[in-house]
Amino acid sequence: MAQTKALDKSLLLSFGEFEGTVGITKNLIKEVSMFEDKTERIKNSPSTKKKLIYTTNYIAKLVSCAFVNDPNHALKEHDVEQASDALTSCLNQFFSECSQTQDICETNVEDLTVEDIGAFKEDCILGRSVGLEILGRLLYLTLNRGIYTFDIEKVLQLAQLDWSTASELWQGNIIKKDPNPTNPSKPYKISASASPIRIAVNAAKAKLAWM
Repeated sequence: MAQTKALDKSLLLSFGEFEGTVGITKNLIKEVSMFEDKTERIKNSPSTKKKLIYTTNYIAKLVSCAFVNDPNHALKEHDVEQASDALTSCLNQFFSECSQTQDICETNVEDLTVEDIGAFKEDCILGRSVGLEILGRLLYLTLNRGIYTFDIEKVLQLAQLDWSTASELWQGNIIKKDPNPTNPSKPYKISASASPIRIAVNAAKAKLAWM
């Protein structure tokens, strides 16, 4: 029997039915300046050489976390247009106010260099899937449940956090020093496991006095 390769998650999401998480994610890729033209819709990893930062799957995790605090929830009971509008407005404001994302957000991808993209993905956790998941879980704390609005004041507080990989907020949870790094210029490992993510979210909540 012929063997076939399992389809990439981003591909399945890109061609899934326009409902729930899938529908909201598709809208965000078109409407959020940080994602527009910077998202890989087919493969599981974004090519820096193609000036891609995210995949459909990265964004889908953020979407599910923002509304139900679960990266794997399908959100099929949610109104796609209302949820999309609320999260689009929220994210555009967040990315334009956050000092680590502002330049990437406000610059057309044609005017960004491969080096710009590479530096962002290396220096900011928001250039990684784990960073978007943490953001989504924190946005959930700002959500006015049932009426599809996010507390803008709290969203702006989130934008003021230090989202760089060098930030003390993420050290010891999602970012751990590597005693024997393959590349001495990157002496750390980044974890996307559930426990480090939970600790990172709690660290951010404590920093914001949201505990």
